[in-house]
Amino acid sequence: MIRSTKLRIAIDCRINDPQQGVGRAVIALAGALSASSMYEQEYTFVVREDVSEWIRPHIFGPSRCETVSVPRSLRSRLKRELKAVPGVESIWNGIRSHSKRTVCVPASDGFLESRDFDIVHFPTQGAFLTKIPSIYQPWDLQHVHFPEFFSDTEIESREKLYRAFCRQAKYVCVQTEWGKNDLVESFSIEPGKVEVIRWGSVLDAYRAPSSTAIGATIEKLRLPTQFFLYPAVTWAHKNHEAIIHALRILKHVHDVKINVCFSGKWTAFRRQLDRLASKLGVADQIQYLGFISAEELQAVYACATAMVFPSKFEGFGLPILEAFHAGVPVLSSNATVLPEVAQDGALYFDPNSPEQLSQHMKGVLEDHRLRVGLIERGKQILSRYSIRQTAADFQVLYERTAGRSGSLSDVHTP
Repeated sequence: MIRSTKLRIAIDCRINDPQQGVGRAVIALAGALSASSMYEQEYTFVVREDVSEWIRPHIFGPSRCETVSVPRSLRSRLKRELKAVPGVESIWNGIRSHSKRTVCVPASDGFLESRDFDIVHFPTQGAFLTKIPSIYQPWDLQHVHFPEFFSDTEIESREKLYRAFCRQAKYVCVQTEWGKNDLVESFSIEPGKVEVIRWGSVLDAYRAPSSTAIGATIEKLRLPTQFFLYPAVTWAHKNHEAIIHALRILKHVHDVKINVCFSGKWTAFRRQLDRLASKLGVADQIQYLGFISAEELQAVYACATAMVFPSKFEGFGLPILEAFHAGVPVLSSNATVLPEVAQDGALYFDPNSPEQLSQHMKGVLEDHRLRVGLIERGKQILSRYSIRQTAADFQVLYERTAGRSGSLSDVHTP
């Protein structure tokens, strides 16, 4: 049998929880690659058998989906062992753990090798050892900068696994120049091995909601007439506390009472947020929406006064582009990559200064011209990002990883 000349790429995304930001990012990439015919390439998205429907509607054309089963005997043990390792819960096969403090780098279960793929792209922090040429994407090195947010086991896991997968990869991919410099300095990686591929808005993968759908979402979620939005899982580094403190300042110092909606999955840390909100007397101004669909999220954006992003650490900051996409003003912390991503399209504040944040919130509420200016600048910034360009850049990188010619400056989509 004559083998196809098309480059066969495995995109291994066996993530346990695709509802988080990286899942939406992979969905956007899947849709953009599926719609492209720029290269002779075939894409196989490898997902867990018990978690596969999240990506299937976005795969067509040169893309396909293959599922891998999770042996039942491993599930309960691996869930316990991997619970504390963000991004690595996708690694089910080949893991061995000798003790609570010993982390073994997982090896391939042979699935990819049996399919004769030319390269493998690991678009999440989870990966494994394989002889197939690989691209690895560590979305952030948060544990290096904020070790207080991690247990000793989590830090050991991230250090050992991330370093191993970076060493193995032919190319390591990040989303910003800040992220590249951080990776080079923290892991002593040769700069030429690290490629910067910027992500476009993940909302490009979804149809804009109709006015009827927006109305249905308002009714379903009981959204207030006016509110600020923060879409983020309640992890400690996401810094929901800054917003809660800002609400108190607005209420007691400026006599301004405004609601805030927190979307995204809850963690145990929410209990601390609830206690803080009650202590400061603003609990009635906070609404937790939980996980909502992409369509519902777009509807919530459409109703929001502004998106507030007080995070202390980000590897990219996808919600900033989502807000630009939705035509919503952005108030962002000035931490890590965020000024590079939002450029002059946001109002910035110190993530440790709820006073600054409260002033910006008050300004957006009271100054119509400020709001309009932020929306217009956000649209201009968004025009420099494109998920089609993201896909095109990855296609070039796939060619290079396979030993074919290509440069990330070769292809630019309109």
